[in-house]
Amino acid sequence: MKARILTLTSLSHFINDGNSWFLPVAFTFLITYLDISKFLIGILSGAFFFGISALASPLVSRVADKFTNYSRIMGIGILLWGIGLILFGYSIQLHFLPLTFISVAIAGFASAFYHPIGAAVLSITYKGNAGIALGINGSMGSLGRAIYPTLTLSLFAILNKDMTLDALIIGIISIIAALPSLFLKITITKEEDPKTPSLSTTTNSRSTLFVVILLTIIALLRSVFGQGISQFLPTLLVENYGYSYNVNLGEAITIALAAAVVGQPILGFLSDRVGRRLIYVISTFGAAIALLLFLKIPNIALLSLFGLFNFSAFPLMLSIVGDFVPRNSASFANSLVWGLGVTGGGVIGPIIVGAISQVSNLVFASEIVTVMAFLAGALTALVPKPPKKSKVPLFG
Repeated sequence: MKARILTLTSLSHFINDGNSWFLPVAFTFLITYLDISKFLIGILSGAFFFGISALASPLVSRVADKFTNYSRIMGIGILLWGIGLILFGYSIQLHFLPLTFISVAIAGFASAFYHPIGAAVLSITYKGNAGIALGINGSMGSLGRAIYPTLTLSLFAILNKDMTLDALIIGIISIIAALPSLFLKITITKEEDPKTPSLSTTTNSRSTLFVVILLTIIALLRSVFGQGISQFLPTLLVENYGYSYNVNLGEAITIALAAAVVGQPILGFLSDRVGRRLIYVISTFGAAIALLLFLKIPNIALLSLFGLFNFSAFPLMLSIVGDFVPRNSASFANSLVWGLGVTGGGVIGPIIVGAISQVSNLVFASEIVTVMAFLAGALTALVPKPPKKSKVPLFG
């Protein structure tokens, strides 16, 4: 049963995170081939993808808690991804922008399913021994993000630059991947832990709440930077650094994203040895500095270094949260840090980059949002030393 659950969650993580990188590549198509403004793409990515995802996440978690068949709910999310991407492809064929917005909103809603459900399934299944399982699962998510840009642009080339058919194939892959989770009934029984104190009953709840709020602000600032850059990275490479909209562009993005496949366990290992606050600061400053260097010296090694630091630190933030709050309050704290912080930054970042680049250029817009990363790193110094230390779950 454990092997089946790990297989299903890892497959879903691969598809979910892979699909999330189909969209930035497709947004570049909209800008390059359909002359859609970057400001509109910022709204599309920020408000209609991340915004819908942020609003849907609490609803999805609440509904999931009422059922024991988590795998079916996880499968619904992957199925909705497929439907959203197919509609996205047809919106391009029809040249109907409202349908594009609807399709991206469906994709945003779909993206709200996997992470809370997958994390809950693995945590409940493996209890305190989930390290290896989370490592495998996290690497599959990173692998999906790395493969999909090249996969998308390879299909684009094979299909004679037909993005409608490209999106259709990617969507069908999602629908097929959803079938095992939808039809294999895997029920999971949750166990209560009455001995664990809640956030509201601890004597230092005020100081803990302050730390959670501070971490939410830090996560938001870093996500404004990370998602602002990520959603426009393919467009940045095409418009400013001589890349053509073909497989070479996909390979460049894949190289940047693949660094997280090995970077995630490395940063997790180092954080367990020298402290996750320090490693989080290093990864934040490292991502900002690597990007600034790449903007001046467009070397693929610097882009890969940016990818290593930027996309490897997702588990670190949630692990820092876990060091400060009781176990049965962690979901509430994570919903603040992930929902308001990480996802909220995902709403704001693309809109800022899109708006600035529309009146200036993407290089200048990228430099502006890099300031947010430096602020996030500086604020991390205010986070106190955690009272306990647990291993970093590799779930990015």
